[in-house]
Amino acid sequence: MTPTVRAISSALPWVVNIGTETLVKVNDGYEDDFEEFFFFRFRRAKHKIVKEYAPLGSGIIVDPDGLVLTNLHVVKRAKNIEIRLWNGESCQGELVGFDAPNDLCLIRMAERKDATPLKAATFAKPDDVMLGETVLTIGNPFGLEHSVSQGVLSAINRTYEDDSYPFSDILQTDAAINPGNSGGPLINLDAQLIGINQAIRRNASGIGFAIPIKRVEQFLSHWLLPCRFSNAYLGISPRVQLEATSTGIKLTEIIPDSPADKAGIKSNDIVTHVNDKRVARLLDFGHIVAKIKAGQSVKLTLANKKTITVKATEIPQSLLVQARLGFQVQELTPNLCDALDLNKDLKGLVINEIQPESLFMTQQEIWRDYVKRGDIIIQFANQKVATVDDLTKILKHAKSGQFVKIIVLSFQHHRQRLIPLEIQVCLQ
Repeated sequence: MTPTVRAISSALPWVVNIGTETLVKVNDGYEDDFEEFFFFRFRRAKHKIVKEYAPLGSGIIVDPDGLVLTNLHVVKRAKNIEIRLWNGESCQGELVGFDAPNDLCLIRMAERKDATPLKAATFAKPDDVMLGETVLTIGNPFGLEHSVSQGVLSAINRTYEDDSYPFSDILQTDAAINPGNSGGPLINLDAQLIGINQAIRRNASGIGFAIPIKRVEQFLSHWLLPCRFSNAYLGISPRVQLEATSTGIKLTEIIPDSPADKAGIKSNDIVTHVNDKRVARLLDFGHIVAKIKAGQSVKLTLANKKTITVKATEIPQSLLVQARLGFQVQELTPNLCDALDLNKDLKGLVINEIQPESLFMTQQEIWRDYVKRGDIIIQFANQKVATVDDLTKILKHAKSGQFVKIIVLSFQHHRQRLIPLEIQVCLQ
């Protein structure tokens, strides 16, 4: 039992393989004999359609309840996601959220037959990496499930540019990374996650790149909030408003009149314990608060030793639209139609404010290229929406990461007329 063997044995349970089902044509080997015997009296199709598992990449279990982290490019074009565990168990995966510039994606495992909690990855400290230290990768290269490779950390804070997004914090390793390793872990000999395997240098051998753990943890802190998994609401801004300090987690923004605000939590308060559990980093905080449901209470212990209990409520209607879509709307009234020089009989919702794009809001960059302030939503998820109530009723039963179709009337200034657009939107 060398240190390498011990590290791999510890990490294998929280590494998964990610694939999708594809439909393929298969030749019927007996078809020619069949036709010859019956003199072509009974013709059958020479091909049949069967489902086949196609490997896509790897992933990492980051929460015992079945949350999996991977690269966005691994699942971006998959019609369905299948997750295979080390013990042979498999289940379907559902998208929770993603961040396109950072090429990161969070997936929720669908209902499993085995309800026992899963083993989650252990994260190294963001600055706990050393040039030349031994590192290991586990992945699914070319469909060879849970393959292991070993190397060293070749470089730290390497500059790397992918799809026009430059980064200067990339980890470089000579451990073998092949197609299918993407989204898998780069770990140290303590079986701690130090990076997410992302890419290799084309036409080169032994040059692989991984996303550092600091950026991974920032991504997870954005999605591990109650409003991502239910309609629960504490009042902590869904944007990146958490910071890890030497003593705990700083809440850099508390929404006015929210449950947290009314309970006495202030902006820049530092939380050291949640429900009496120590929280030293963003991931610790997210694991606990993401599971809170409306009506449940959470106890926060602050750095000044003060303890405050916050009871989660259902997210207010005005904030539900903003939290799920990233913009605000108002009803199209007859007076507003007059102001916009529109037909008074037109029904819909006017987009009156779009949240400024931040590091994580760019995950909606595709549809943001088309939707703008002043556009009118007339259909949402195949249903007509004339009031804010119509929209919130749909959103209350929707999930973060779900794609919905919206039809908007977009005002084209150069043509001075409304153009209908059909757009796929990913809910936050």
